[in-house]
Amino acid sequence: MPVFAVTYHYGPDTDTRMEHRPAHRRWQAELNEAGTILASGPLDNDPQPGGLLILSAADRAEVESHLAADPYASLGVIESTDIREWTPVFGPFAQG
Repeated sequence: MPVFAVTYHYGPDTDTRMEHRPAHRRWQAELNEAGTILASGPLDNDPQPGGLLILSAADRAEVESHLAADPYASLGVIESTDIREWTPVFGPFAQG
């Protein structure tokens, strides 16, 4: 199944983002347990705060559907999202 790298670029409303981080993390945990999120975590704040998610999905539309269910999506704390299909050659996500 294809692998996608998703980069979130967060906006300036850190207070709202931090308030809702537990719900965001529960959403991630559920997708991780289902085998959809392979890895995720925050990026440093330079040049702006963000997050990286590595997902396994049939196609980009499936990734977009999952992202729409992220509690952060409805709060407006994500300024922009980059979705790119990724072909891991080495490491735990490489597909022989």
